Amino acid sequence: MNKLHPTALWAHTKTEAGQRAIRYSATSLICVGITQVLIIVFYKVIKLDLTSSLSGEVEANLAATMLTSIPAFALNKYWVWGKRGRAHLRREVLPFWAFTVAGWALSTGAVALVSSWAEPHSTAQTILVMGANIAGFGTLWVLKYLFLDKIMFGTDHHTPYDEDIELEEAALGHQPPAS
Repeated sequence: MNKLHPTALWAHTKTEAGQRAIRYSATSLICVGITQVLIIVFYKVIKLDLTSSLSGEVEANLAATMLTSIPAFALNKYWVWGKRGRAHLRREVLPFWAFTVAGWALSTGAVALVSSWAEPHSTAQTILVMGANIAGFGTLWVLKYLFLDKIMFGTDHHTPYDEDIELEEAALGHQPPAS
């Protein structure tokens, strides 16, 4: 049977990998919602304009993206992949932020592209900015899932760096959390 057949997809939702993909999708929807609300607040309500080198829509996109990356990381690590303990800077936080920055760069390029298509701070331009943000991050969505699942948080790849974290914490005098 084809893996994309509805019966096969339904069966996949019952597996751990399928449940993880559903949680990842839900996390993405939650974070898209948070980002979009923040873009409206920063761009339309506050009219963020802190620098002369960046446009207000680019600043709003940057602020919304960076703020949302915090709950996105926490939801992905703790809820989607069920990891516990402190975040490991080199093996978890920095790779996650690399994807965040890549998404921000793509979405900023898209925001810059659409920013001249409508009157500044108009509803039309706000909608264009929001759509550009989604388009930028949407292009990385599948790649990010594969990276997080197969390399960073996946069940087959958690043991080596979890052991590194335990060794580092032991060297710092931290006790591992009770299981």
